[in-house]
Amino acid sequence: MISFDDKEINQLISINTFNDTSLFAVSVIDLSKYEIIYANQAMKNVMSDMTAVNCWEAIYGQEAPCMWCKAPGLLANLKKSTQHDFQSTMNNGYVIYEHFNEVANKWYQIQEKVEILEDSRSVLISFCLDISLQKEAQSKLIDTHVKLTNQTQVLEEVQAKLKEQANRDPLTNMYNRRYFADISEKIVSIAQRTQKPFCVLMVDIDDFKKINDTYGHNVGDEVIKQLAEKLTHSIRESDVAARFGGEEFAVILSNTDKEDAMVFANTFRTDIKNLGFRYENLPIDFAVSIGLDAFDRENDKSINDTLKRADKALYIAKDMGKNRVICYAQ
Repeated sequence: MISFDDKEINQLISINTFNDTSLFAVSVIDLSKYEIIYANQAMKNVMSDMTAVNCWEAIYGQEAPCMWCKAPGLLANLKKSTQHDFQSTMNNGYVIYEHFNEVANKWYQIQEKVEILEDSRSVLISFCLDISLQKEAQSKLIDTHVKLTNQTQVLEEVQAKLKEQANRDPLTNMYNRRYFADISEKIVSIAQRTQKPFCVLMVDIDDFKKINDTYGHNVGDEVIKQLAEKLTHSIRESDVAARFGGEEFAVILSNTDKEDAMVFANTFRTDIKNLGFRYENLPIDFAVSIGLDAFDRENDKSINDTLKRADKALYIAKDMGKNRVICYAQ
C-alpha cells in the first residue's frame, strides 16, 4: 500500500479525507499491473478478497481483467494529450457510469480518471458511491409506472368498449339513434365540402304488431335481428345503418343520388320478401316499406330535415299498400 506521506497521491484524492469515510469507496490502481495501491475502508468493505493484489480479483471476484474496465480507453485518450498538468485536469477527464457488483450484490455509481504521476506511473483513480437504494426505488417506480400504464390502457379499453356499447342497439348490435345523429353531422360536413350527394332511407317492417300478436315477442325480436343482419351485410363500409327503435331503421347511403338509392332500396325490399325466414320450423314471411330522399345541400339545415321527408315517404308507402319503396316528391 502507498504511504500517507506520498504528497502527489494526497493531492489527487485527499487520502486523509477519504480513508475513513463509509460513503465513498475509493481506490487507486497501478495500471501497469492493475495492482491496488490504495483502497479506503469503504472499498475494503466491498472487496471479495482482501488478500488479492489485482483490482479485478479483489473488488469484482474476476479471474481476468474486467471486460467493462474503462481504464484502457481513459489511458489512450490521456496519452493523446500533450498537457498533463494535474491541477488543470483535476476536475476534467472523468468518466461516470453505473455498474452492478455481483460480489457485493450492490449497484454503484463510479467516477474514474486516469492520471500519470511524476514517476511516469499511470494510475486509475476510482470513486464509487453505493446507489443500490436509489436503484431499488427506481425499479419500484418503474414497476409502478408500468402498472399504472397497464391500468390506464385497460381503463381506456374499457371506456372505449363502454362508448361502443353506448352507441350500439343491444338487440341487433347495430348503431343506435344517438350514434346516427353524431355521425350524420360529419357526413353532412363532408357532403357540403365535396359537393357529393347522399340519401337517407327510412325502413320499417310491415305489420310488425301482427307478427308479435301471432307468434309472440320472441319471434318479433328474431325478425328484427334477421332484418338487421341483412341490412348490415347489404350496405357498403362508407354507408351507415342504425336501428331507430322498435321495427324502424335508418340508412345513409353516401355518394348516392336518388336513382341509385331507389335501386338499392328495391333490391333490399325484394331480398327481405324472399328471405324465407323460419323460426322453430315455422315459416315467418315479412316485408318492409321504405321511404327515401336526398340531402338538399341548399335548403337542409341538418340531416333531420332529410329524415322528416324520408319518413313522410315511408308513410306514403304504408298507405299505398306496404311492401314498396317511395321517394319523397315535393
